[in-house]
Amino acid sequence: MKYPSRYSNGKQVTISQYITELICENKAKYDKEDLGYRFWTNPKWSKFYRDQIATANKLVKKYNGNAIIKALKNQKANKIYSLRAPGLIKLIEHEQDLIDKTNKDLSKNYDRSENKKFNTKNNKASKLSKLKELE
Repeated sequence: MKYPSRYSNGKQVTISQYITELICENKAKYDKEDLGYRFWTNPKWSKFYRDQIATANKLVKKYNGNAIIKALKNQKANKIYSLRAPGLIKLIEHEQDLIDKTNKDLSKNYDRSENKKFNTKNNKASKLSKLKELE
């Protein structure tokens, strides 16, 4: 799934890139700076971006991407400036639990046993058989 980049004129980015953009926004707010167009090419931001995207890739393998995004957009994450922050993991796990609970509530259980028999007879009378009965 692709996400719209906020810093490359509507281009689509991966979930890890999108998550990295969010954490860079938090850091920029803290540093009272503005992230410009394609900020990751700026020497000042390139190392930070590379470090954070590596961590984002690891997080995406472990957690649902939407749980990470929700955690970063949570008001409690406003002062988190790194994806390695211990407080962030707690927020991600909380969001992951909510997603898992929602998915579990929506799933249905089906009887898939091999001995299950299905009714293959059509008990409904066809229009032709109804006409024959009328005669």
